Amino acid sequence: MSIPTHHDKFIRGILADKGIALDYFRACLPGYVLDRLDFSTLTQLPDTYVSKELRKTISDIVYSCQRKDGKGEVKISLLIEHKSYVDAYTPIQVGSYIFSGLLKQISNREKPSLIIPVLLYHGKERWEYRTLSEIFEDLDPELKGFVPDYEYIYHNLGEISDEQIQALHNKFLSASFLALKYSLLKAELENLIPTILALAGADGVESNLYSNLIVYIFESSGLDEVRILAILEKLPIKIKDRVMSTLDIFVEKGIKIGEEKGIKIGEEKGRQEEREKTARNLIKISNLSDEQIATATDLSLEHVARLRKEVEGEQPSKAYL
Repeated sequence: MSIPTHHDKFIRGILADKGIALDYFRACLPGYVLDRLDFSTLTQLPDTYVSKELRKTISDIVYSCQRKDGKGEVKISLLIEHKSYVDAYTPIQVGSYIFSGLLKQISNREKPSLIIPVLLYHGKERWEYRTLSEIFEDLDPELKGFVPDYEYIYHNLGEISDEQIQALHNKFLSASFLALKYSLLKAELENLIPTILALAGADGVESNLYSNLIVYIFESSGLDEVRILAILEKLPIKIKDRVMSTLDIFVEKGIKIGEEKGIKIGEEKGRQEEREKTARNLIKISNLSDEQIATATDLSLEHVARLRKEVEGEQPSKAYL
């Protein structure tokens, strides 16, 4: 089964950001690994260890990091695995990845460096960690030495509570994890959209990352335009404005909510701009209260109050008239 493009693209986008990747590694790597790495040297590598055949099931992002004791370098390899079913043979795929990476290092005339695979899973089904040797049934102890066994870091979002995810230091990472965790559970995702958007904006994250999250959420949700607009209407005004400004992306990129739905959302954004323009004019030329303007333009009272503050800030002071 090939990796769904929009999941792969979203995960790659957030974890290609060095700061987010650093917080991710600090959250998911065990202490005995963290204690040995100098994260001030963390660097994303431009290459990949995934072969053409392996790319059908696994996508990878590779970071290098020096050891604190100065005795070498470690490649921390984030494997993106997305499946809606449990695959008992994933340890074989991960093993293939490890040896593919080592062979690539040798072909590049590099001294082999340790590869620590991190398997990120966010599918529906329960999936337990298994090593390669566990695949072989009734294997005699004397024969286990022929199994090239290894460990990998298994990060299953389904086994982490929402409270633990929201408690992460990086709130944008929290928001992204929630979006991934519920990407295949449409009803739960719909209910969590306001929480996800609020978390994502808490750290003042780069606008491109925030926009990608918005697109990913609504693309994963499968919601029609009526439900999307209903959700937006209930959002706090600052979040709503930011999300509305991103809706152009839906139209420009032809997101899978459908062409007609994208057009209707674009039309709603146009109507919103017209209502704001009318409200601004009423603020400038009339003595109507915010409540009266809100009623006349079908904007929220908070929205009108914000527009009034903007308009008053644009007008010259009476002292200079």
